[in-house]
Amino acid sequence: MNECGGCGCQEGSLHKPGCTAELCPFCGGQLISCSCIYEKFYPGFDRSKPMCGLPAGVYENGPPPNIVREWDYVLEAKGRIPYIHWPIRCARCGVEYPKMFRVPDTQWEKYIQPGERRQVVCKSCWNEIVALVDGAAELEGSNE
Repeated sequence: MNECGGCGCQEGSLHKPGCTAELCPFCGGQLISCSCIYEKFYPGFDRSKPMCGLPAGVYENGPPPNIVREWDYVLEAKGRIPYIHWPIRCARCGVEYPKMFRVPDTQWEKYIQPGERRQVVCKSCWNEIVALVDGAAELEGSNE
């Protein structure tokens, strides 16, 4: 059984309060960095406005304790998301936790199909995809 790297809770359990790995039950993003609390309690919240449309104290220090307590009730009512370990895998070959690498966006868009661009691809599969695409392009060019 795996445990959360953020708070140490076991799979199937709720994260400990303040865990950086907890997910928001509203948006599915990282709870500590999503804007759902602001959207719920501050109707003027708007990322395009100065200070996101928030009162200066909230913008600078976060929501006050009474709002945080209320948010905790809202999260409980919605249903907090238990920790489940989801390993990162290469979408093509399935290898777990491939070493990460970076390529320019233009290359990623050239070689990776639009529906797959949010996937993780290991370096070996990336090299194979590049060779396949480039090889096919060379064959097409020689047939003209």
